[in-house]
Amino acid sequence: MSSTARMTGDGRSYDYDYDYDADGFSRGRDRDDERGGRSRNPQAGPGFLAAPFSGRTWRESLHLVVNLPVAVLTFSYAVIMFAAGTSLVVTFLGMPILAALIVGCRGFAAMERARARGLLRLDVPAPAPLRPARPGLMAWIGAALKSGAGWRSVLYSVLMLPFSVLSFSLTVTLWVAGIGYGSYPLWQWVFPHYVNVPGLQLYSNNGHTVYLSSVPQIAGVCAAGLLVLFITPWVVRGLANTQRAMARGLLN
Repeated sequence: MSSTARMTGDGRSYDYDYDYDADGFSRGRDRDDERGGRSRNPQAGPGFLAAPFSGRTWRESLHLVVNLPVAVLTFSYAVIMFAAGTSLVVTFLGMPILAALIVGCRGFAAMERARARGLLRLDVPAPAPLRPARPGLMAWIGAALKSGAGWRSVLYSVLMLPFSVLSFSLTVTLWVAGIGYGSYPLWQWVFPHYVNVPGLQLYSNNGHTVYLSSVPQIAGVCAAGLLVLFITPWVVRGLANTQRAMARGLLN
């Protein structure tokens, strides 16, 4: 559902779109800002209790998890092509390889803009296409090597790998811990029935083993898991905002 409002002040007019996402939270988007490449950020997000069940949270989580395989691909391409191009730059082959690096990373950047648009609700304007000054292979290579947007996309491809390792690890670990420990009362019975131990093992030292099997212990594990579950969306939000900043700075 959406509506449009037009506001005029100081002799200038502005168009605003107000729409609502699947979670019922309003989004205000300045069309002039979007044309200038700024993001459309939610004006109001889900509260603390609603955050783990919000569509926005799960879209951002999916984006952060998918980061890792995408980053492995883009990082490998960027590093291999850059190493090959720079090592052969004294020959005729070096420049075409570096130009192919630029063009390939611009393609990856287009994919990342689409992924950010779909999952992070971030609109990043595409850079101007490559325009050689004249026809011919050398002109095309020169235009590629002079492309600032192309080199920014190379930097993005490289930085994505360390960030994706961090984002993937935190996102998966926190969700698994929160959901798993928060639901511990529902599956604690598995241990005595199938594993022949009373519950989760807390620690073992010199033959002394502590299991989480009493009612207070089970309740404590559940409470800790639920706390992690409700904190996780805010960690995800911070990681997603970091990714938004990277996309704004390097993909346009």
